[in-house]
Amino acid sequence: MVARVIRSVVLIALAGLTLTGCGRQVSKDPSQDPNLLATGPDRGSMPVPRPFIAASIDVAGGLPAWAACTKLQFSAIVTANYPDGGLYLTEHQFTLYPWSAAIQVTTGEPRARLAWQVIRDQYILKGEEELDVSPLRGSYREYAEAVLQIVTTPARMLDNSVVLTRRPVPMQIAGQWYQPIDARYPPREVVSAQKKRKEVTLVEPYWTQGTCFQSQDRPFMDMIWLGNPTAGKFLLVRGYDYSRVPDGEVLIPAKIEIFQSDPEAQFGPRIAMIDLKP
Repeated sequence: MVARVIRSVVLIALAGLTLTGCGRQVSKDPSQDPNLLATGPDRGSMPVPRPFIAASIDVAGGLPAWAACTKLQFSAIVTANYPDGGLYLTEHQFTLYPWSAAIQVTTGEPRARLAWQVIRDQYILKGEEELDVSPLRGSYREYAEAVLQIVTTPARMLDNSVVLTRRPVPMQIAGQWYQPIDARYPPREVVSAQKKRKEVTLVEPYWTQGTCFQSQDRPFMDMIWLGNPTAGKFLLVRGYDYSRVPDGEVLIPAKIEIFQSDPEAQFGPRIAMIDLKP
């Protein structure tokens, strides 16, 4: 019999850090000055979408709508999977900053209150981790980055530092045809102020490679494979039921599934299912 653990959820604030706005450039260490994330894309030098990704941006709301989208907030019911097949139900609150490559997730459990974030490849977890009984424990970074990638795909694809390569031949997955677009993620420069001196640090991305699968029915990039060969970590994340966000023009998935994977981008056990609340 499948075991279910149902946890009540309390929304908690992330102590000591408030993410505001967005920006996509070399900057100071955001953990020292989070207000730097309040900048948006430079309208005078907006990146030009590469031809093979333009349709995916258009179907998700279009470049002007995404350029105006500096912040996304939503709550979701999360069904996390234990290795033995048991299910753990909880609720997470998400705040995403598309142009800052930043995401914050908060949750409150009966025994553990947690908040974690990824800001430009830098990960921080705060809370009573030793009391956490969620099957997601130990994989919050991978979980958060998977959500960031699938929800803000148009902004991720417009990062000129990311090397994108369109494969010449489509492929069929679970009865659907996709156009694979491979990605390589370079290190990111972070500038920090140390005693009135600026220091530049290269931050290695957690995911060094990936593949975006562009649906041939509707050109959403609704499935993404992420790989970290050094750590032996591989994920597949899928988005479903794309719809407009409240008070906005961009479209994001209303349902997300995250799966374990392998170097060949095969589906493994499901890690979590995320259902956005209306």
